[in-house]
Amino acid sequence: MILFSSLLLFSLQVTPVASAVAAGSASQDVEERLRDARDLLGRDREPEVHAGMRICVELDSPASVELLLETMRLTQDRTLSAAHYRDVSWEGLVQIKDLYAKRVVEAELNKNKKSAWMRQWCAETLGIYGDYDFGTSLTKALRDKELLVRSAAARALGRIKYKPAQKELKKLIKNKDVFVRANAIEAMALLDPEANEELYLKGLRDKDGGVRCALLATASEAYPEQVEAISVEALGDEDWRPRVQALENLSKVKTKTAVDALIGALEDGRPVVAARSVTALQILTGERHTKADIWKRWWADNRESFSVPEGGAGRVRSTAGKTETAFNGIKLESDHVAFLIDKSTAMSEPLSSRGMSKDAAAHEELKGVFDKLEGRLVFNIFCYEMRVKPFEDRAVKLTKSVSRKALDFHRKTAISGRKDIWAALMAVVDNPDLDTAYLLSSGEPDVGEYVHWNRVTYQLKEINRFHKVIFHTIAYSDNQWYRDQLEKIAEVTGGDFAWFE
Repeated sequence: MILFSSLLLFSLQVTPVASAVAAGSASQDVEERLRDARDLLGRDREPEVHAGMRICVELDSPASVELLLETMRLTQDRTLSAAHYRDVSWEGLVQIKDLYAKRVVEAELNKNKKSAWMRQWCAETLGIYGDYDFGTSLTKALRDKELLVRSAAARALGRIKYKPAQKELKKLIKNKDVFVRANAIEAMALLDPEANEELYLKGLRDKDGGVRCALLATASEAYPEQVEAISVEALGDEDWRPRVQALENLSKVKTKTAVDALIGALEDGRPVVAARSVTALQILTGERHTKADIWKRWWADNRESFSVPEGGAGRVRSTAGKTETAFNGIKLESDHVAFLIDKSTAMSEPLSSRGMSKDAAAHEELKGVFDKLEGRLVFNIFCYEMRVKPFEDRAVKLTKSVSRKALDFHRKTAISGRKDIWAALMAVVDNPDLDTAYLLSSGEPDVGEYVHWNRVTYQLKEINRFHKVIFHTIAYSDNQWYRDQLEKIAEVTGGDFAWFE
């Protein structure tokens, strides 16, 4: 008994000391890992920056989040290529789980007065976190002097369902900026669908087709019982963009009347709308037809006995046939097309599969399209490197003389420097006449507001709610990493991808 008591007393005396030593060791290990992360994030090689970001995510602490934010702040003052590192840091930021670590992002939104970009990215990140606790700070951001911050805050408030923000959101529903206006109306519909139904329906009649399109995408979540009726009505919109969004909505409505509406949309006068109605029918019914006349016969024969299957077949990606026009193997289903052609230094390199330079191969592909579609295509060309140079200020009809001028424009545009793919993408979505784009690149972006696929695809998806442009992508590269970057851009917009080396 005396021995046991002695051992117990010794244990009670030693355990606090041992615990303190263990805690000190753990603390020292954390400090060392933070120092490693800081060192890696400050280097100029991308794999090392990735490694630093991963350490910060694993630590999942206020200190590690501060390191990620510090990198994002600094990259705005470093070289243009440092946008790579900013995007990598943001990739880590959205993976944070600890509430106190997330609050560091909230503090950045509230305190950073110098950078509207940083405030925008923080608002977006808080929306992705989805925590109701951040509603107060996001509501305050609705009064930010920069439109892009107000827009991001409104979108985030809808995502976290923060009802107390409605008074401030209501002040923005007539804002001149289409993104602010649409995101404010969307948020109110999501926060209280019943109370704000009239406001939402009025928004669907907004003067801007992009606003109508973006709001229509909210119907499935905010008004699931009415989504079919709302979408069928939108199929008669004068703007092609809401009609496309209506098709996407109807592809998820499991009724015969939804199929009726999609069959009717096969007759739409805009080829891209008719083509997307085929995609919607494939998704909804599980059938794999690709021709309008076959769909109509099938529906006439099967409507009475048809029941919508639980799962559809997904989109059937058709390849170009002998009688079809294609650009680098991807079929043209639209008559309002943009060609985004890389003119960076890498385009002077050989494309071994064609036995010519990448630039010459791009020119040959353009000529092939123009030779076949004279008089049947409205288009524009955007040659890009660090700057974007359009062939014309607006899309133009393809005639023999226009074809000659366009090919001369491409041939004479000099090859130089690095490339900004984000700027090229934005040049297209700024033009509502163009519904389809072919992005040809020698590889991933070098510079730009957004560079890595994670940021490019996230921001493109956000903006494309208003535009519905399909981006097909073509990589002239033997680098798998570069090809993956371009494929993800196609995926997020429903486009096809092809590559050549």
